[in-house]
Amino acid sequence: MGSTMYGSMAFYNFTIAGTIRFGVGVMDRGAIIVDISDARAALDMQDASGEILGYLPGGYYDAEQAEALTVSFNNKYSDPEDEFSPVMLKLTDQSEMLRWYLEIMDSVSFLIVFIFVFAMSIVLWNTGLIGGLRRYGEVGVRLAIGETKGHIYKSMIYESVLIGIIGSAFGTIIGLLFSYWLQEKGIDISGLMKGATMMMPGSFHAKIVPEAYYIGFIPGLFSSTLGTMLSGIGIYKRQTASLFKELET
Repeated sequence: MGSTMYGSMAFYNFTIAGTIRFGVGVMDRGAIIVDISDARAALDMQDASGEILGYLPGGYYDAEQAEALTVSFNNKYSDPEDEFSPVMLKLTDQSEMLRWYLEIMDSVSFLIVFIFVFAMSIVLWNTGLIGGLRRYGEVGVRLAIGETKGHIYKSMIYESVLIGIIGSAFGTIIGLLFSYWLQEKGIDISGLMKGATMMMPGSFHAKIVPEAYYIGFIPGLFSSTLGTMLSGIGIYKRQTASLFKELET
């Protein structure tokens, strides 16, 4: 049973020739494969199509690009007075569930990235802080040879910035290489989807977005530099004699 191109209901008998197991419970219970000519005859849709799926060149859904494409197409080809004129809809306009799903995925992705960046910022901040505190012996030596506290403090910050830039660049390159491999090859999880009740892709792929080129610099550069700055404040708060004692130990 289905709806024809003209809106009426149609009943058609098909002869089952065999069964196919997809490995996904939802498709195994409800999906059928029909010859396109038989489907057209049953639905009175000769040389017609009820829906055509389109994909963006990159293979990923981009809401802004889809919106611009939809508006451009409808302004050029869609006629509200003609019920058979083509109408383009965005993925989020297909159903409320799709819109809700995409919004949830965007929120979850942002939350995961935020938690990861925040955790790494704390780790690198603590590393910079401890590293600065352990250099009080070096500070004592440098004060003994005549360097000023301000010069020592600035040089420690410059060192931290340089190390942060080099480390962040190196880490970004490694991360992008791994992400590119995931983007092209992906991880096959089809073996885990047997008997699943939710329709999901059999493989997961990463996507390299413009933010990936600079987001690693946030914890790598600013956190370690902040830790060094905080530990370096102790240089001004402590007396020079106290810093000399670090040299004795």
